[in-house]
Amino acid sequence: MSIDESLIQKIQVQVDSVFAEMKSQIKSLRDRPELLDNTLNTLWYEFYDEFICFLEQKKFTRKDTQKPYIQAIEKYFLSLRQTYLSQAKNAYPIKVWPKTTFLEPIPRQLRSTESHLRQGQKHYHIAIALKSYWNCPYKDEVTPAWLWGNFYLSLMYCSGCTDLSQLTAISNTLVNAIVKDELQICTKLYHAGYKTIIQPLALHYRVPQRAYGNQIENRQVYQWRYIWLNPYAQLFIQGIKQHGSQALNQQMPRYVLESISTVLGKLPKEIDLSHQIVGLKKLLHRNDKQLAELRSLTPFDHSNLAIELDSYSGLDMCLSEVMRGRLKTVSLTPIDQARAWLDHNILQTQLTHIERDIPLQTEKAVPDLITAHQQLKEIPFELMLFEKDQTEVDKRQKRQRKSERVKWIRWTSIQKRLEEKKPHVGLYEKNLIEAQLRLLGWIFHLKSQKMKLNSIERYLSSIAKDYLFHVYMFPGDIDNMDQEDCEELYDAILDSIDDRDQAKRETDPKANHGRAQYAFGRLKAFHQFCMKQYRIPKVGTFQYNDYHRVQFCHAKLISPKLFNQLKQVLSLKIEKCQTTKEQAYLFQLQLMYLLAFRLGMRLNEIRGLTLAEVICPELIWRNDTLTKPVQIRFNLRNNVYRKLKSQNAKRQLDLNAVMLDEELALVQQYLKQCITHNLAKTNHADKLIFAQDGEILSEAYISEMTQVIFDEILGEGHGYTFHNFRHSAANHLAIAWLGSKEMIMTYTDYTWSRCKVMRQHLFGETAIQHEAVIQHKWRLLADWMGHANIEQTASHYLHVLDLLVIDRIYHLPCTIHRDTIKLILQNDLTSANTEIVDLNHIIRKGQYFDFYHATYALKKVDSVKPVQPKISKNVSVSTIIHDYIKYRAYEDHDWVLRSKKLATKWVAVKKPQNNEDFSEDELISLYEKALKKGFEAKQCVEISALPKRVQHQVLEALSILIEHGKLRKNFIHFQYRFDKQNRPRVDWSIQHLITGLKYLLPEDTQLKVDNDPPDKSQKSREVKLSFINENNKNTTLCIAFIMLIHAIQQEKLSI
Repeated sequence: MSIDESLIQKIQVQVDSVFAEMKSQIKSLRDRPELLDNTLNTLWYEFYDEFICFLEQKKFTRKDTQKPYIQAIEKYFLSLRQTYLSQAKNAYPIKVWPKTTFLEPIPRQLRSTESHLRQGQKHYHIAIALKSYWNCPYKDEVTPAWLWGNFYLSLMYCSGCTDLSQLTAISNTLVNAIVKDELQICTKLYHAGYKTIIQPLALHYRVPQRAYGNQIENRQVYQWRYIWLNPYAQLFIQGIKQHGSQALNQQMPRYVLESISTVLGKLPKEIDLSHQIVGLKKLLHRNDKQLAELRSLTPFDHSNLAIELDSYSGLDMCLSEVMRGRLKTVSLTPIDQARAWLDHNILQTQLTHIERDIPLQTEKAVPDLITAHQQLKEIPFELMLFEKDQTEVDKRQKRQRKSERVKWIRWTSIQKRLEEKKPHVGLYEKNLIEAQLRLLGWIFHLKSQKMKLNSIERYLSSIAKDYLFHVYMFPGDIDNMDQEDCEELYDAILDSIDDRDQAKRETDPKANHGRAQYAFGRLKAFHQFCMKQYRIPKVGTFQYNDYHRVQFCHAKLISPKLFNQLKQVLSLKIEKCQTTKEQAYLFQLQLMYLLAFRLGMRLNEIRGLTLAEVICPELIWRNDTLTKPVQIRFNLRNNVYRKLKSQNAKRQLDLNAVMLDEELALVQQYLKQCITHNLAKTNHADKLIFAQDGEILSEAYISEMTQVIFDEILGEGHGYTFHNFRHSAANHLAIAWLGSKEMIMTYTDYTWSRCKVMRQHLFGETAIQHEAVIQHKWRLLADWMGHANIEQTASHYLHVLDLLVIDRIYHLPCTIHRDTIKLILQNDLTSANTEIVDLNHIIRKGQYFDFYHATYALKKVDSVKPVQPKISKNVSVSTIIHDYIKYRAYEDHDWVLRSKKLATKWVAVKKPQNNEDFSEDELISLYEKALKKGFEAKQCVEISALPKRVQHQVLEALSILIEHGKLRKNFIHFQYRFDKQNRPRVDWSIQHLITGLKYLLPEDTQLKVDNDPPDKSQKSREVKLSFINENNKNTTLCIAFIMLIHAIQQEKLSI
């Protein structure tokens, strides 16, 4: 890189000036060396900061472009220093020695396929040699070190674990289980119905981590994981158990390495193990503290390739990275695993039945329309909190007490002005105003606690500007921030402060840059104040007393079984609703749960879903969409009701791909009704799907209701929230798209045939031919969840990746010499004639293998079906028809069947030939048209309350209407036929019809008859009946639906 020499000369002039100032300070402060050293340091670093700014102004913004100039001026300064020390008499030893350290990035290693394969082949041959060693009879003494060494090597070359901390945690987990005689620490991978196949054993363990995990205990972060407890590991741990207390000591990292070295020394000499043995010896030279912090065993890097290259393994690159620990993920904790997958009856002994009702809470759905002009006016915002105090131009001329009083007056004035301005601004500025008001509220709270003004200002300056900036970057309303939003906000604030500290450490490594730690304490105090004052949610960010950049993963899953229980509880609440409005909102909530559970949508994405984001033209122009499935997609974009979390959240979701048939029919029917009810509106595209009369369920109500339902199922303290539906969707889709048939049938409610169709639909026919190795399925999963990459999805949402790894690798053959088994267990467990036996067969047959036989298999997951409300004895016929049309309830009720049949007879052009021709379309269409004409249930008369004579007339009229009436537009038609003598060939009277119907009409409705008697000269010989209300509006369709309600209740009438 070329250097501008003229620029260097200009800078050297400035260095000369700085050095001259240093010599001047040496003369005046020589008798105070401590102060002099600090002054000289300050002079240099002030110049250095200005110099960096100067370079940035000259467009040298990157470290690599600044490097030659920085090194040049530092070299020049050191030459001046050396000249001064060598020539000046009685020279002061200047301690300033600038030398900026530049971190040179490690060159990226682009390993070729050949090199990659060569590394894998090396470890593949080690794995073969190890298995050959186990297939030979072992003649030496069986020692605990030998057993432990074989145990660790089996985990490394069969289960793929080469992390020293994990190997230590696994062994200690097993030791504790044996000592405490609690052997049920494993999980059989598949459900109990699979009795003829090998059931791989998944060991559940936790490993301490510093910055990532899903459990915190005694201020220590733990990461829960699964690993395949392969048959070799089960055999060797059983042998360790046989040796008793002398082998069951707590394992330490040093003992793990020594045990592995013991076995490697006994492997055949033909295989080159020099790199591994020398590497282990180097590691053993470290002290115990260094070994405790060690993670990856470098001598065994790429040993996972031995499993990848095995023909029995189905690992892809992503799962291989999971196995190596390069892709961060966590598994469920034991209690969350029990809640999700195990029988809930296990937990019932600890539960007390909790049932409480919460009042319905809705809010007005108000669009936040912000024009470009408004946005320009809002950026930059006027941050009153930081406006300059004109009254304090010269603080030295005012007394301290008066200055403090003026500050409090100014803050009070700012608070008042912000409160007045808040109702009249848009979303983004409103967020900033609310954030400033919270900070001001905190300031006055600190004042009430007798805190000094200087301390308060220091508290404020440590977090305020970062807090306001990140609030401005938040896309939603801060009043509706949930736990995840708050945690992400605080993490972003602390991380940005820490990033600035890190940048300063590069220029001044000796200085104390602890702003992030200080801001952590202040932010924690501010959050506690906001929890009390503004009821914001509790967060996990402040579980530590000091600052650590810890990524805590809230790993919880809602299994299909748990989801079905949730729907049953919600169904009971729907039945107990006192009003149809509340019932309708709770049915919407059920659909919200369904979309979150299947599609993984966020709560704000569901609440802000509009008809414009629904891609399904058939719902508009086809009339049979209530009974026939159609293709439905959601095209999630920013709209006037909500802002998506990021650019990656803009995505399309295919409902047909992931939803079960009955669920899709439920959603399809609801969307059809939304579209039908809004076709008359010109702005129906902006209509919120989950809104009624402009109101939508509040986020607080949804969160509280979700909490209540899970409390009733699991008891208090479960920690489940609405966001866990999104976690569940990610894991169920990962299993459906990547798991085996056994995995799918165990952990999801999809069928294997359904998943094959899903994969072919989403991946494409060409890719499905290479299903085991294609990688874009991971990209598709990340896109589906709205993430930038699969790393983000895995670290936050995927909790079954370890199980998927086991699902791919457990087919590896595990054979051993029968004499070795006998020597290890001191018992001959096999009567096989062959010397080499299959360990899987031995473990399944032999009761000596405690961990396998003490482990229960999971129960098969039942399908999740929409739960319908039970029939109430006191429910009215109009309510039953309404609930059937809107909620798909009462499908087998006799009134529903009769109403579908009668509506079809009246409306259909062709006469139905059999029961299959009586569809629900005509009933739904008639019902919706009746509602538009003003139908109300109170308009129906109680026939049984009428006099006997009148009842007879009414029934006769209804009989005629059922048999001969046809509904055409706004009239009821009755066809007249005549014989050759022009006499009416009918067995009923139009007068009897009119007389009977008049008793059933509302008071404000008049019956009008046209073409009675019919004109014999006309081609059409029909009598038309219509009904007119007091406003002279035709309400025939409304009256027809009332007659239908009366007719279906009369069992004497044949329909």
